[in-house]
Amino acid sequence: MINLLQMLQQQRSPFYEELSIYEDGRKMLERSLREKGGMEYYLISKKFIKQWKYYVDYDEEMDEYEKDTRQKPDKINSDLINHEKLFKYFPEGHIYNSSIRYLENEWDYEIVLKEVYEYFKANYQSIEPQIRVGFYNDNLKRKQIFPNLARFTLIYWSPIDNKLNTIIAQVDYNSEIKAWTNLLRDTFQELFKPKKINNVRIWCPRHKTFKQDLLIQQIIKTKQVDGDILDDNMMIFQMQSQRNNCLILDLEMNDWQFTKFKKTVEYDNELLLEIALQGCGQLVCEFPQCKLNNGFLELGFGEEDIKGICQVLIENEEVKWELMCSKQKNLDKNLIPFQQRDNKIDIVQYLLKISNSLELFGFSFVENFNKNQGIYQIDQENPEINSSLIQLTDSLLKQQKENTLQIIKNLFSKKVMDIEPLTNLYQLRALYLILQFRGCLNVILEEKSQIILTIIRRLSLQHLNQLSKWLTKLDKSELIQLQQIIKYLIEDQIKIQQNAPIRPLLEIDDISRIKGLFELYSLIYKSNLRNRRIKASDFIINSIQHFYKVDADREEFTQFQMFNQKILRNYSFTFCQYAWSMPIEFKSKLLYIECKVKQYDQRRRTYGLLPQYVSLTIERDNIIESAIKQLQQTQVSLKNPLKVQFVNEQGVDEGGPKREFFRLIMEKLVTPDYGMFIPKNNDTVFWFNPQSFEMPIYYSLIGKLLGLSLYNSVLLDVRFPTVLFKKLQREKIKEEDLKELDMETYTGFQFLREQTDPKIIESLCLTFNATYKVWGENYYEDLKPNGFQINVTIENREEYIQLYIDWYLNKLVQKQFDLLKDGFKTVVDGDGIKLFSGEELQQLIIGLPTFDMRDLELSTKYDGYDINSEYIKYFWNCIHSLNVEMQKRFLFFCTGSDRIPVGGLKSIKFVIQKHGEDTEQLPSAHTCFNVLLLPQYKNKETLKEKLKISLENAEGFGLM
Repeated sequence: MINLLQMLQQQRSPFYEELSIYEDGRKMLERSLREKGGMEYYLISKKFIKQWKYYVDYDEEMDEYEKDTRQKPDKINSDLINHEKLFKYFPEGHIYNSSIRYLENEWDYEIVLKEVYEYFKANYQSIEPQIRVGFYNDNLKRKQIFPNLARFTLIYWSPIDNKLNTIIAQVDYNSEIKAWTNLLRDTFQELFKPKKINNVRIWCPRHKTFKQDLLIQQIIKTKQVDGDILDDNMMIFQMQSQRNNCLILDLEMNDWQFTKFKKTVEYDNELLLEIALQGCGQLVCEFPQCKLNNGFLELGFGEEDIKGICQVLIENEEVKWELMCSKQKNLDKNLIPFQQRDNKIDIVQYLLKISNSLELFGFSFVENFNKNQGIYQIDQENPEINSSLIQLTDSLLKQQKENTLQIIKNLFSKKVMDIEPLTNLYQLRALYLILQFRGCLNVILEEKSQIILTIIRRLSLQHLNQLSKWLTKLDKSELIQLQQIIKYLIEDQIKIQQNAPIRPLLEIDDISRIKGLFELYSLIYKSNLRNRRIKASDFIINSIQHFYKVDADREEFTQFQMFNQKILRNYSFTFCQYAWSMPIEFKSKLLYIECKVKQYDQRRRTYGLLPQYVSLTIERDNIIESAIKQLQQTQVSLKNPLKVQFVNEQGVDEGGPKREFFRLIMEKLVTPDYGMFIPKNNDTVFWFNPQSFEMPIYYSLIGKLLGLSLYNSVLLDVRFPTVLFKKLQREKIKEEDLKELDMETYTGFQFLREQTDPKIIESLCLTFNATYKVWGENYYEDLKPNGFQINVTIENREEYIQLYIDWYLNKLVQKQFDLLKDGFKTVVDGDGIKLFSGEELQQLIIGLPTFDMRDLELSTKYDGYDINSEYIKYFWNCIHSLNVEMQKRFLFFCTGSDRIPVGGLKSIKFVIQKHGEDTEQLPSAHTCFNVLLLPQYKNKETLKEKLKISLENAEGFGLM
């Protein structure tokens, strides 16, 4: 940025002054945040900052012709304004009387100093300034600035009409109570003229979470407040209150309006007894002692018994006052769950009625509902959906867009407006039901105010897991339909953002929408992991890699880096939070960029200017020892590019020697003769030898070689099972992972599970003891203490299977695997590797299992040949006619490797170059550059014969 400022100064740019003010302001801001004491800061929305940076070409990305058409930014905070006036009696324009949208994320705004804000305001205009006070926090070791104002419901007694009133009021979290009460005094003095208000004090209720109706009921009854007066010197944030908690305002005229209520125990007893005997009248209540839940009357307890129980609960402090309910008025008791309605009533109209009760909606559409069973209890394993009723309703809602959206508003808009999460399973089931209306889900999710997406973004981890569990009950076609709807909406949003005039995700709403859609998509993905019905590849969204018009991989990596480093000032959104939805080719580019960044950072720390290499001089006859010695002694980070030179062999490593080195050393280390690995599953894969006596450094070497091959884009010809790579990525190991490694054991477990006759299981004579064989010798281990004495029965067989799998895949080879993993981690670390699943990591290191030569043909470039010539067409016909083994030989002959890279053969930059005419010379190749040197023979038969000879005798890396 300094270079940019110097350049702008030399060019006498009109933006030099404001860029200087902004950059200097950033430095002063960071300094001020580390200083003790209080200070005022200004909050500016990220939209303005992004527009401004584009306008002044802050990132130096704009061409000269573009600068003539750029537009000035909107008013500061134009996207934050909310026209709701919470407290009309505060002075006009007062910050506590302004209402901006609730800022959920630190990346929605930027904090600047007064000087920067005033300069911006003078040049670009602003809506009402958003001033926040920051005070030093000893725990954070810096100032704490709250973006949102604290919000309370104030209860006050009007001296004009002698009634209790309520009003919503805001205040800065870093304000003192005294400063706030002074403002309130002046405000209410203006309101209640000519009454003289001498002072104001604030009471905090003893039960902080009580709703206003409970508090008003108590104050009216006693003219006293059950609580304490807030200390004038207390800061608002020290109250640790929830949004919209109630406070009681006390006005001093001739005397204070309220005194302290002292009969707290008697009041609590009376309050609890009333709710235990009469209930709150709601359909669903979370308060355990409410009549709806306590079951006292059903158990035959009389009023005196219940009174005694209430007293004991209070004395033992077992009452959850934060869940305390209160008697509800105006509840329509005639409303019943949807499935119990009169069939003559219009379906959509009845839905509109019951949508005013989130809980009532939540236990509608229940399959096999029994009206005599009392309150419907939610099943956490099964949402028990009446599918036929859902489909009928869905078909009707599809034709009534306005009513559909009104139902959504009735259900969830208050939750959204009050920043309140879903609080029980009935409310969560209501959300789940909405997701079942797949015929109109597009309309619901594209709705401008994003009600459903906001609810989903704010779900607790517990509720997210519950929704994911319920989604496992959808059949394959239902889940696919839901997945395709969300995928389409995400792709549509990506397309919209790709065409954004300035840059993608300029608006907070844009970020919120795509975040909400991905959270919903993630729910479907995680549900599919629990019960697979959709291929993992179907969740991949290819358009992600084209989200940014220029340098998409660099832009995404920057966002990913900012997110991980919590530099939220420069952050908007990263797809890497949902790495399973990203194409593996795109993720591998991000890994490559991260590697280059780490290399650069290391050079900068060591004051190096030129690129560094991990240079190995390898003896072919002593390849393992020479590699170990040099990899241990090198002072260069193993993240740097690898260069290999074989002793007494000429040539520069442009890729060929490096591939040859990996092929030779892995072939030697993994061979059964070396004793580190043993063949499994009919010799299809190699697994750790639990009885290996090789030095630990050899396993560590293999880990390093896996990491080096990854960072140097060399595919290894090594048959390790997927479970090894899953373990490297710390994925949970499952029974299915045993299939590839030991099919015999896997099918044995299936047989054990299928048995229904206990005698058959007993006849197998199994105990909690495991056996394994290495080179013909048997070894035994207990799966649990004294396992050899514990027989496997029909009751404990599942425990036996799980213990066996854990032992086989983890405990048995723990020592060997940990050594390999540590070696891998010395090369590969950071956040980039976390983007890949174990299966994807396997593809990056070993390559794809299948290939299509047509992909290579379509991507091939030609030097000296015409792509449409008969000669070239015949050449490819010859290649396509080869069997798979010979096609692999062709790949090895041309590129030095028969492994298939991520992205398939189309990702290889392959060239066929003309190399003489009418010659007897065989085809050859520059494997370092993937160039096939193909002579033009006099006839097709000669071409076929020469090609066959070359492939049958292919050896080494063919460097010319």
